[in-house]
Amino acid sequence: MTRNPQAESPSTKVLSRRLTLIAVGVVLTVSLLYGSYHVFTMRAAALQAREAALQQRASFYAGQISWVFREMQDQAATLARHPPVAGIIRASADPHAIDPADGSSLEQWKDRLAVIMANKMEVHPHFTNMRLITAADGWREFVRVDRGDGGPLRVAEEALQIKGAEPYLARLKASPSTLPYFSEITYNREHGKPDGGPVTIRFIQPIRGPAGGLFGALVFNADYELLLQTARPEVLRNQRVAVVNSAGDYLIFEPEGRTSRLHHNTDPGFRPLPEVEALGNRLGEHAFANLDEEMVYLSSVPIRNTLHFPVKLGVMTFGKRDALDGPIAGVVLRHALLTVVLVGFAGAITHLMAAEVGARFENLTHAVHQSHARLGWTLRNMADGLITISGEGRIEEINPAAEAMFGYAAEEVAGQPLTMLMFPDDADGHQGHVGRSQVGPQRTKMAGNREIYGRHKSGRRVPIEISVSRAELNGETKFIGMVRDITERHAAERRLSELVTQLRRSNEDLDQFAYVASHDLKAPLRVIQNASQWLAEDLDPHLTDDTRESLALLQGRARRMERLLNDLLEHSRIGRTNQPDEAVTGPDFVASLTDLLNIPAGMHFETEGFDRVTLPLMPLQVVLLNLVSNAIKHHDRPDGSVLLSLTERSEAWHFTVADDGPGIAPAFHERVFKIFQTLRPRDEVEGSGMGLAIVRKHVEVAGGRIELISDGTRGTVFHLTWPRRAGTAVEGLAA
Repeated sequence: MTRNPQAESPSTKVLSRRLTLIAVGVVLTVSLLYGSYHVFTMRAAALQAREAALQQRASFYAGQISWVFREMQDQAATLARHPPVAGIIRASADPHAIDPADGSSLEQWKDRLAVIMANKMEVHPHFTNMRLITAADGWREFVRVDRGDGGPLRVAEEALQIKGAEPYLARLKASPSTLPYFSEITYNREHGKPDGGPVTIRFIQPIRGPAGGLFGALVFNADYELLLQTARPEVLRNQRVAVVNSAGDYLIFEPEGRTSRLHHNTDPGFRPLPEVEALGNRLGEHAFANLDEEMVYLSSVPIRNTLHFPVKLGVMTFGKRDALDGPIAGVVLRHALLTVVLVGFAGAITHLMAAEVGARFENLTHAVHQSHARLGWTLRNMADGLITISGEGRIEEINPAAEAMFGYAAEEVAGQPLTMLMFPDDADGHQGHVGRSQVGPQRTKMAGNREIYGRHKSGRRVPIEISVSRAELNGETKFIGMVRDITERHAAERRLSELVTQLRRSNEDLDQFAYVASHDLKAPLRVIQNASQWLAEDLDPHLTDDTRESLALLQGRARRMERLLNDLLEHSRIGRTNQPDEAVTGPDFVASLTDLLNIPAGMHFETEGFDRVTLPLMPLQVVLLNLVSNAIKHHDRPDGSVLLSLTERSEAWHFTVADDGPGIAPAFHERVFKIFQTLRPRDEVEGSGMGLAIVRKHVEVAGGRIELISDGTRGTVFHLTWPRRAGTAVEGLAA
């Protein structure tokens, strides 16, 4: 209930007057002091703030630039420690070019190193090439990966160059024991002269053999401009940032992400940055300068002391000198007016706050009581049991759900050890389980790898699930346990186990049936086939046309029955046996499928979309073979056509099998997918009627989708969606 501010009590009025006087006095004092200080220090403070901001941002950007070069060095050092480098050294020393450590050939190690280099260049777009150059054979390139238009590309063996005359190797050749270093910043060179490529900086990482001798060097080429842009400084609206070096090269970062091109000292018409000339030769140290209308701060880029770096690097931040020469009288007037407003506002607001504070305190007290009541109602009506436990393991409170779960009233368990709700086996190791569980403020599920049973007052076992959290109250440790009765879950798990057992038994019966169909039923058929064949051969002189036709009909019916049994057996095994996990390219898939098809003369079979894909061979081949074979077999013209097309999607492949045959009436669209169903008599078109049933079951097991579209007059289209990660068989459980 909120108090009415208009009905103030005497104590509230006294509080209001006192607070008003205090507020007015404080506002006047602070306003006068601040106004005086503000007038005399406004200009100096603004200038100092601007200088500090420029210094801070310059130092920050310098650290970012430093990190870019350290990261380039670290990448080279990491690659030098990769196994392919050591493998190349060992294999090169072997007369047969075989690594004695693991039997890999020198070419295999070179291939592996090239793959690692390509991966690094994918991640770091500023690297233009990476090379392993050996000291032997005039410092010839041994492995090289360049950045091409389509990405990293390994350079062929015959295109590798001899780099012994390049300036960036002179330091290493003169002092083989030298440490890693950066080269001069120049335009890229190929075959001993500039090739029109970008301005390049190179990092040379010496490679030494097991005895410490110089084997060669890893050389990382980086586009100097892209390398600097990797730092991506966030330039403020009224600022510019420039990265400069002692050779005169510079790159300016403009506001809003605009970046000027790199200016190299060898460029035609190169003009040095004027601010660099104003600061003089101060690269390598921190410096500040006030120019005519601009302030400039130069921060040195820190480079590791162990590295040789060809130039000194610096970051310059520029800022405009904002004029702070406004009339002092205007500042004083504005400050005086503000003071009057603040005094009046402080007096008014303080008077209102005195009454409001009292009302809010009363409302807060009422809200606390309501919150306590809601919490009590929540605890009483929770479906799960709630137990609060002291640090010594004694029960303090339980809610009604816990009372019903364990059969005790709250008064009976208060102050009793928690182990009274456990059976002896769990009670003995209770404290150890709590200690090992590392219970913290977050809820922790107890005994996740074993079953827990609570002890009911009657002595019966209650299967439970417990989550425990720990909290501090007035310096004392408390535990809060959430207890759930999972009796119904246990019953459901038992029922599920029984169903699984029944399903396994059913599948065993199905396996037995498949065995009978495959062996016991086929044996008589083979006898009939052989006997009819023998009769036809032995009695050929005595047979009439009618008897020959009857024997041929008998043999055909026997073959049809064998095909029916084979297709029925295949249908029963779909989803219960794992297919070979073999992937083939699209052209190989089409070639294999075409080899299995019996395409009559005059019939045209075409494919689309298989050029750049890789597909699982089985059971996808079985599905498409059935669809294409049906389209050919059931065509009503000798010069028909069948088109198999593929569309690649992110989660699945979409196949379309389209023919210009007689079509399938909509009334039969569902019937054709059932077993032993044919739309034409088997004497006209030989078949078991199982093909599309096998197709649908394969598709359903894989988690795909198949759709038939035809108006029954001309042409049929099957749309097949096959997921990229098709379902696999689970032994003993597939139905």
